Amino acid sequence: MPMATEPEASGSRLAPPAEPARSLRYRLLSQTLLLAMRVALAASKALLTLYTARFLGLADLGVYGLLIAGTTIVPAVAGFGMLDWISRKLVDLPRHEALDLIAARMGLTLGVHLAVQPVLLAVDLWLGQPIPFHLAVLGGMILLLEHIGSDGYDLMIARRHVLLAQVMVFVRGAVWPLLAIGIGLVFPEARTLTCMLIVWLLVLAANALVLLGLFYSRAGTVLVPFRIGLLLHFFRGSWILYIRDLTNLVSLFGDRFIISTLLGLELTGVYTLFWSIANVIHSLAFNGLLQAHVASLFGAARAGHAQLQSVKRRLQIEASAWVMLLSGAAAVATPLLLPLVDRPLLQEHVAVFWIILFAMIMRIASDGYGLVLLALQRDRAIAIVAAAGAVSSAVLTAALTFFLSLWGAALAFALTTSGTFIARWWLATGFDGAASHAAARMQPTEPVTTPASS
Repeated sequence: MPMATEPEASGSRLAPPAEPARSLRYRLLSQTLLLAMRVALAASKALLTLYTARFLGLADLGVYGLLIAGTTIVPAVAGFGMLDWISRKLVDLPRHEALDLIAARMGLTLGVHLAVQPVLLAVDLWLGQPIPFHLAVLGGMILLLEHIGSDGYDLMIARRHVLLAQVMVFVRGAVWPLLAIGIGLVFPEARTLTCMLIVWLLVLAANALVLLGLFYSRAGTVLVPFRIGLLLHFFRGSWILYIRDLTNLVSLFGDRFIISTLLGLELTGVYTLFWSIANVIHSLAFNGLLQAHVASLFGAARAGHAQLQSVKRRLQIEASAWVMLLSGAAAVATPLLLPLVDRPLLQEHVAVFWIILFAMIMRIASDGYGLVLLALQRDRAIAIVAAAGAVSSAVLTAALTFFLSLWGAALAFALTTSGTFIARWWLATGFDGAASHAAARMQPTEPVTTPASS
């Protein structure tokens, strides 16, 4: 839903009820469209997984899975916490100032990859190519362009180009799997990992060219200086958010390692499947709805407490309705579909799925209040909650999984997400005048350049 769809003060005075009704219909249609694109994206990736397992083999599926994991890990590690920090400043900045920030952020992404990837390729050659060199090159280029696409998405959201950002995510994530599957079905000789990665790379390259064209249309040039001083200035403000990003990664992958160590591969597979199904709800609700409103939240926090409460209340109502609808459908449909998989272990633990689904609902609520804290500039609180959540998740997962097996792993997930939700809710709502304090610190005239360059 586009960020600029707040009810307009300049609406017709002769028919005041018409504007809220139109705005509500527009929001519902926009949200439905965004969710439909996210559903299509998830379905496209699921089809590609089945295609890869059937025609390429499990080894190639494993390589694809590692690349998918890399598209999550690399932006977090190589982003240095700057993306959210910059996005918060981008809202409502004059165009020339916003373009300076966007160019600096994209320059950092490109610079990190150009500095690190040649070293990694040289190490691969020195070790005798444990990863075939052509796959290493393709994988590195895919990770670079995925990182650029991910940054571009968040920056466009911050500049209120929500629909355009979502369409580009859809093209980047949903179109290439269908192209790869279609080519493989028509031309059997193309059923190779290399061919699949080339299709992926070509679509990402087209996406990057579109981003470059959008930048050129607004800046009039694509040749901008790489300002290292500005990036160092950014990092002085963003390192706390970097701690959050790293702890989130440790929590995500560390818990999976603990579960696999204690339960073995079969029960870990059960947990992973149930978690993946529930995570679709999180992806739809958070990426398709809540994250699309970050510019509204940032702008409302700057405007004052009353405006922030109004935007927050509207998002709570709309997101809660969609989450209940989606999770209710998943809770009913999943047990009915499990017999088709023909794995008795899944049906024996169907109640575990409901616990994981509840935990995922708590995670959505927690992440939503995380956005509120980000809007309020409570970065230190964000990092503390993230670190505490990662530690408690590891401890609870190890202890409860050891004593209660798969049930314990699900309960640990539910307890951790519930705890982080309560902490973020309290921090976001428990202090009077918090939004007013943030607004005082977050003025449009806040400098976005280094002192030397201002």
